[in-house]
This record gives sequence, structure tokens and C-alpha cells, in this order.
Amino acid sequence: MNIYFLSGLGADKRVFSKIRLDDRFSVHHIDWIKPSKKETLSNYAARLAAKIDTTQPFQLVGLSFGGIIASELSNIIHPEQIILISSTPTGLPVSKLNHALIKFLLLSPLAAPILKSANSLSYKFFGADTPELQSLLKQILHDTDSKFLKWALVQMSRWDRKEKAANLFHIHGTADKLIPINLVNPDVRIEGAGHLMVYAQAEQMSGLLNKKLGDEMH
Repeated sequence: MNIYFLSGLGADKRVFSKIRLDDRFSVHHIDWIKPSKKETLSNYAARLAAKIDTTQPFQLVGLSFGGIIASELSNIIHPEQIILISSTPTGLPVSKLNHALIKFLLLSPLAAPILKSANSLSYKFFGADTPELQSLLKQILHDTDSKFLKWALVQMSRWDRKEKAANLFHIHGTADKLIPINLVNPDVRIEGAGHLMVYAQAEQMSGLLNKKLGDEMH
């Protein structure tokens, strides 16, 4: 069974580096492609779908922004299952004030250094509470393409999906500060886990993924 992993905003497969899946799964990490300036999430997902072999049964695992893209991909291709981690299956309510703040921040020439800086605030929101997690987050933010980050944040704030994708399973941490658990209704709650639980609670996450991915094997 092919398993395609989609990482978070600008992040890469490093966030999944501690996940251990059984040998029965063939793991593939999908790298982000460069978006067009005003490209919609659905159009972006349609281009990204070319990276997936749809001639064989497959499943998608989407972390954070990757979960949103996984849901959009399900409109185009048909995975056996989608597993969301630290993400949301539908559009989140974004107030007009937050829309204005996002727009202001993204138009500012200071936006890129602010968004890409690793500091106590970003550590708090990502739940990076150990030196190892802080080091990982610092590397990821440093390597993130600022134009991709800006585009994705705008598109996420506009995402208005109403219905969950079919065959979707959602795992979320109760201490997630980026996507608070009271805004979503996950299938499994990981007590005390933050946004980077796929790395921080890798052993527990590996067990969950092996079981849920295995349930869909034919």
C-alpha cells in the first residue's frame, strides 16, 4: 500500500523523521511545488496530484496545511483513506479582524522575517517545548520559502470547505495552540500534545498510524 505524506506549511519530511511504519507500507513524501501568485487551493492540489500514482491503492497522511491539501486532493483523486494530523477537515471560522490582520501582516515588507523567525512566541504556538523541537522548528522556518508561506496563509484563511472528505480520520493534540482543539472535532485526542506531536509524540503516533493505515489494507 502506497502512503503519501504531506507536511505542514513550508515544512518537509523532517517533521516525519521519527515516524516508524511497518514494512507493508511504501512511504512517499510529497514535496511542495511553487504556487502561482493567485492560485486557489483546488488548482494547486490538481497540479500536485500528478505526483501521486493513482493506478495503485493509496492513502494520504496530511499534517496541518498538508491536511487541507489532502482534503482538496480527495476531490480530484480517490484515496482509500485520509489521515489528518494537527489539521482541520473543514474551513475554520476566521473573523473579519483576523482577515484584516493576516492581510496587513502579509503585505508588510517585514512579513517574511517575522513569519520565518524562531522565537519564544513561535515556539509557544508550535508547542516546541524542548531544545530538540526548537532546533527542528528553527531549521524548518529558516528553510521555508516566504512567498509560499504568504500564499498558503492567505489561502488557508479563505478555505471554506463545509463537508469532511470521505474516509477521513483526524488525530489532534489537546494542547495545540495553532489550531485549538475546541475548533475541531477529531476522532482521536492526544492529551497534552501540541502542533508538532507527530515529532514530539512519535512513538504514540507511529502506533496509531500503523493501526489506522492497516485497517484500510485490502
